[in-house]
Amino acid sequence: MSSSTFRRGIQPVLGFASLCVLAAAIGVVDTFAEFALLPATKDSTLIEDPSGILANGSGPSIFSGRINSASRSIRRALVAFDIAAAVPQGSIITGARLHLNLSATSAGPATMRLQRVLADWGEGASSSGGGGGAPSVQGDSTWIHRFYDALFWSRPGGDFDPMPRGDALVDQPGPYTWESTSGMVADVESWLDDPSRNFGWILLGDETSSQTVKRFDSRESPEVAGRPLLEVEYIPLCKPDPVGPGYWRQECAAIAGGGDEAAGRSEPHRVVEGAFAGWILPCADRILSDLGLPDIEACIALLSDPPPRCEDRAATKLVVLVLNVCAGRLQTSCPADSDERTCASVSVGDLLGEVASLIRLGQCRKAAACAAESM
Repeated sequence: MSSSTFRRGIQPVLGFASLCVLAAAIGVVDTFAEFALLPATKDSTLIEDPSGILANGSGPSIFSGRINSASRSIRRALVAFDIAAAVPQGSIITGARLHLNLSATSAGPATMRLQRVLADWGEGASSSGGGGGAPSVQGDSTWIHRFYDALFWSRPGGDFDPMPRGDALVDQPGPYTWESTSGMVADVESWLDDPSRNFGWILLGDETSSQTVKRFDSRESPEVAGRPLLEVEYIPLCKPDPVGPGYWRQECAAIAGGGDEAAGRSEPHRVVEGAFAGWILPCADRILSDLGLPDIEACIALLSDPPPRCEDRAATKLVVLVLNVCAGRLQTSCPADSDERTCASVSVGDLLGEVASLIRLGQCRKAAACAAESM
């Protein structure tokens, strides 16, 4: 299973620690960003009409391109997503992909461009199943209105940045993705930082020829699977709370029947025990295996009799790092800083793979030094 397939098969929004664990558990150790799948908060179609009497704010489809008409034929789709509702403030946006479903077309392939909208607009109650639109009602966005019938665009057809943010070649009906670009990432980052400036994108089709219009499912479409989605990858702010080997050694001793050592634990520590045996330890062992170290078992490494060999020390430090990640105490986005810079990694996510590689190569001293950087 690819990472993209895996991501689309789980819940729209996951906790950071959980996603990191799952990603690592399937061998995706090079990308630990969290992601969210955001439904559109509003969408609409601008219908070319100099008086603004036609709109389609709440119809099952949005349209982009030109219909087969000698005049007033241009259609432009608007779509917006609430980034701040799903992505924590201060996060770094690393990817943005727009997913739309093309439900009908009467033309061949056309490049559909995303451009950033520069002013707020409304999704009114007007509804039409076709590209001809319906009579505008209060709050609709129209060819000349941002909000019918009181607020206007500065120019007919919408206010938007002329620089395209992304594009996709759209042909026959089916799902399409506007793959992440630096422009799309910059837009999403800015909308997260300042939600008051989040006006979404406008989708422009081929406006040079007649009958090029494309019909996409809107957020009101009865086909739920085809509604617009924005896939956002991001790295949240680092909030580490790691614990050392003694903490995890006690947990291992408890499930192994550690007797006196386990008896002296505090009550909060006992609360962790069920989670430790139930999923933290299995998670750690799975990650170690997928990192190419199936012979290293977390509790065996922690409970080995001293004095350990160099290889044992390196394995123990990696185990502590992995357990902290599995328990959500250490995010893989956290920096792996060191005064001496003994390894190349700049984040804990990268560090897991680097330490494992060094252990496999027999460079145990360097592996131990690297693993200690985030503890």
